[in-house]
Amino acid sequence: MVELKDIFICHASEDKEIIVKPLLVALDKENISYWYDEAEIKWGDSIPNKINEGLRISRYVIVILSNNFLSKNWPQRELNSALNIESSTGEVKILPIIVGNDEVKAKILHQYPILNDKRYIIWKDDVNDVVEELKRCLQRSSKKIKHKNSVTKKTNLDIPIPKIPKEFSQLEKDRFIKNTFSIIRQYFRNALNKLKNQYPEIEFDIDDIDNFKFICAIYKNGKLLNKSKIWVGSPISDSGIAYSEGNFSYGDNSSYNDWLTVDDDGFNLGLKPSGFSMHVEDFKEDKMLSSEEAAKYLWIRFTNYLNFKR
Repeated sequence: MVELKDIFICHASEDKEIIVKPLLVALDKENISYWYDEAEIKWGDSIPNKINEGLRISRYVIVILSNNFLSKNWPQRELNSALNIESSTGEVKILPIIVGNDEVKAKILHQYPILNDKRYIIWKDDVNDVVEELKRCLQRSSKKIKHKNSVTKKTNLDIPIPKIPKEFSQLEKDRFIKNTFSIIRQYFRNALNKLKNQYPEIEFDIDDIDNFKFICAIYKNGKLLNKSKIWVGSPISDSGIAYSEGNFSYGDNSSYNDWLTVDDDGFNLGLKPSGFSMHVEDFKEDKMLSSEEAAKYLWIRFTNYLNFKR
């Protein structure tokens, strides 16, 4: 049986010595259990599987947000996964710690605007402040768990409990869209860098128009191959992600090549493509996509016909 943990530590490796290891020492003193990559991932283990397990079995995810964090792929994927869990369950999962000055903080909040809705701690080289805040969170969480256990212990009867569909509020949908947009934007940045590393003749531009719209373009030997605009919105409502490519106006959002709208299956939020794209064979029209699947869908949409460009 997998042992449940109080905390999952999400961080960049460059922040281990100065921040993470002193924090782990303080957690040990308080008997607060934690999931930490060096201790949990063994030789030969599947890294994604172990990380997903760690996120699943941990009550909270402490995220060390720094300049180092923003330059690393794995920690950002961990944060995106935790944001997805938080969006779909409606329960607080992420406890952000921002490391750096006001400029770094602004950069972090610009890249992850959904964190503006969260209370975060500014790192002041004092693990005790962090641990005291954490103990209060764990106490509140323990009270909820004890209440649930007291209800279930009233009877030993084998009673099948049906899964009752949930009605998601507009607030939950709006936060899900903000989170998804952040994931898509970061996915495109990572994917464009990977494309350039593989093909030296490729150049790209990616620019934020505002917190909820960005444009990107791919060039080969200086020649434009494709450009796209992605923003929060759709022809149906604001609860969606819109996509336009080719010739478009940066300020006019009335022209669409594709869009994804928020949907749910009664238990989780997701996105459904409009069905206008014939190029993305991996995704069926009626399939509900997670945030990362939506990012992959739009990336394939954007790059598919580059296979035929010379």
